[in-house]
Amino acid sequence: MLSLYQAEWCPFSSAVREVLTELGLPFVAVPVEPWPEQRATLRTRFGTDEIPVLETDDGAVHRGTDEILAYLTTLPPPPTSQAHRERYAEHREARENDVTGRLLAKAQVAALEVRDNESAKQYELLRDDNVVGHATYTRDGARLVVNYVEVDPSLEGRGYGSQLCAGLLADARTRGLEVVPVCPFLAWYMERNPSPQG
Repeated sequence: MLSLYQAEWCPFSSAVREVLTELGLPFVAVPVEPWPEQRATLRTRFGTDEIPVLETDDGAVHRGTDEILAYLTTLPPPPTSQAHRERYAEHREARENDVTGRLLAKAQVAALEVRDNESAKQYELLRDDNVVGHATYTRDGARLVVNYVEVDPSLEGRGYGSQLCAGLLADARTRGLEVVPVCPFLAWYMERNPSPQG
């Protein structure tokens, strides 16, 4: 199975998705962080923070649109590929009129924020100004010992815990703190998302 590291808003990712569709190739779309400096996992794994990146089922990696398209054009097209390209052209007006943007406005994503509530000794995850998760800690000089990460049970499985961990780690890095993960979830998150070097 092909894995495409990409973002929906990215026109380069969009072009690659269209060619994959034309070729009839199933793929897994792996979302990445919005800003290159946030993409530590992508940088560690593939040596780049630019998207898109395509990983083939045999482990070959193609970085950037030009490299990916050069690879994809070597593959034989199915009989439906031209019809897909024609349908793409037929939907040009919808793209120019930002139909996607108007639909996205109906599915507004909640605003998330991570803040350090020093008096309570916890980082808090706020969704539209309501606390929906927290990470308790103790502070020992430049060491931040994180004991527990918890998210509102009704929101579990939606990535909120990861958002809390990411915000906590970013703040600690900015303040020059060493994070010591006592919490197994934070330890797991840190292992999967190593801090950027330098």
